Amino acid sequence: MKQLNDIKKVAVLGAGTMGPGIAQTFAMANYEVSMYSRSEGTLNTAKVIVKANLETFAEEGLVQADRIDEIQDMIKYTTSVPEAVDGADFIIETIVEKKDAKKAIFEELDRLCGPDVIMTSNTSFMNIDDFVPEKRKPFAASAHWFAPPHIIPLVEVCKGEGTRQETLDLVVALMKKVDKVPVIMEKFIPGFVVNRIQRVLGWETYFLLDNGYITPEQLDLAVKASLMPRGMVLGLVQRYDFTGIDLTAKNLENKDVIDPPMDKHPKCIYDLVDSGHYGVKTGKGFYDYSGRSLEEVLKKRDKMLLKVLKNTKKFIYEKI
Repeated sequence: MKQLNDIKKVAVLGAGTMGPGIAQTFAMANYEVSMYSRSEGTLNTAKVIVKANLETFAEEGLVQADRIDEIQDMIKYTTSVPEAVDGADFIIETIVEKKDAKKAIFEELDRLCGPDVIMTSNTSFMNIDDFVPEKRKPFAASAHWFAPPHIIPLVEVCKGEGTRQETLDLVVALMKKVDKVPVIMEKFIPGFVVNRIQRVLGWETYFLLDNGYITPEQLDLAVKASLMPRGMVLGLVQRYDFTGIDLTAKNLENKDVIDPPMDKHPKCIYDLVDSGHYGVKTGKGFYDYSGRSLEEVLKKRDKMLLKVLKNTKKFIYEKI
């Protein structure tokens, strides 16, 4: 069984939304990284993204400017899976969320990799037991990162039925070593934790917007001025201790509260989809981003996130 110090090379399979930021994270921690994509164009875009991310980090004092070239050189790009995983000790799969595609690539990894290579999937809702070959299950786990992965600390770690405890411990230790915050799930549930919570928040958000109770801008302002800063200190669960669990119980019995319907086709979402407004990537969604390049918008988002984390990250592990 590999130990933490045995991990020297990391292979990132998939260079789309998550791949570049994950690769950058390991390269900044001085790991040799290989990143695979079927498309040369996707790899070229990934190179541009990594460079832009590192420049933003340098501007924010999170990496020395003279290290940018060195960090970039730690990442090798390839359209060959065998080349990507050659000599890899730790693999992160972050391809399309389709079971057949994941099953196919893990079967290929089974043929290519040594017996003790640690394999993880960045799946956001699937069970690794459904696509990892049987003999690989002791050395496989889910490790779900969050966008943008080079900034957001959380990684949800979940073992499969056959995952060895040593594998889970190693995944957690490696995430901590690259300055992430691994959260261990006791057992699998589709969507893991945060995506399930976001799904519930979504039902209420759609309900409030569809029925004209508040505008998108005012709703965001309300949440940013209340739930978000308080959440950095109390999370979701400990908040009930300070509200009073007796009061919380009474609130649950309040018949005047209107619960949102589980509307699978909310108007506020599908009107935008039907109009071709998909958000930042098309220049318009609930907000208007026209007149700015995608790179400009993402850079401003990243800078704001980094400023928030600089001032709040110390509270993540602190308890009252």
